[in-house]
Amino acid sequence: MAGNDESSPVDEEGVAKPVKKKRRMWLVGALVFVLMVLLVLPVFSTLQPEYYERYPGLRVRMDNWRKSTHAKVGCAGCHMDPGPIGFLAFAAKSIPDFYSQLIQGPRSTNLLSVPDREACQRCHTNYRQVSPNGDLLIPHRAHVAVLKIDCPVCHKNLVHSANTKGFNSPEMATCMKCHDGKRASDKCIKCHTRKEVPRSHLQKDWLAVHSQKTATVDCSTCHGFTQNFCADCHRRRPSSHAGNWKKDHRVRAKENRKRCLVCHDEKFCKTCHD
Repeated sequence: MAGNDESSPVDEEGVAKPVKKKRRMWLVGALVFVLMVLLVLPVFSTLQPEYYERYPGLRVRMDNWRKSTHAKVGCAGCHMDPGPIGFLAFAAKSIPDFYSQLIQGPRSTNLLSVPDREACQRCHTNYRQVSPNGDLLIPHRAHVAVLKIDCPVCHKNLVHSANTKGFNSPEMATCMKCHDGKRASDKCIKCHTRKEVPRSHLQKDWLAVHSQKTATVDCSTCHGFTQNFCADCHRRRPSSHAGNWKKDHRVRAKENRKRCLVCHDEKFCKTCHD
């Protein structure tokens, strides 16, 4: 039979060995191709914004990204470390995350990680000193180079989420977590170039009369960084109410009735002294 001469040896099944070898090569090639697809597809997919937009719970975050100043920066620009090692580290995480999301949907454990300080400094090479409008002092070198604070600690509402006012910028409440007067200075002029303590706040009777000013002055101009600014003070009992204050409060009220009216109105006393 043709093809079964000495130049074309056959195996026990009667198939020419060169043909069988070729089949094996095709099979190995197909397996390698499938394996590459299974490995490359997750890495490629998890770097595409459209991949996350198919999950309803993540569409808002992607919409915020498209409206932010980082809209032209792709996922890899922030979420993948540079170089081969960075790529391999990302691939090692993205491949199992990809298949996990296909089965269970997105979870906090299989989403892109928060960029670190080095990722931000790939583009932001200068240490900004002031805000764009010139009002706010921003000593980035002190925060980044000296204190080693990761950028997302302050700029958590920068790309995928907006702050409570709907902007992609830090809120003062975030600053006050450190600038509390103990860990870091809480003096206005340390950060703000155009804001100082108003003269009215330095008057001796300010605590007694400040509540009367709310009808004509917008306190949120300076104190809008927290929704609970007033409550932070008013929920704390004054030092004068410690010890035997129940016994002594009548005497103190006679000495300076205005101090009581800072927190209590005229009807308050009648709740007990009717």
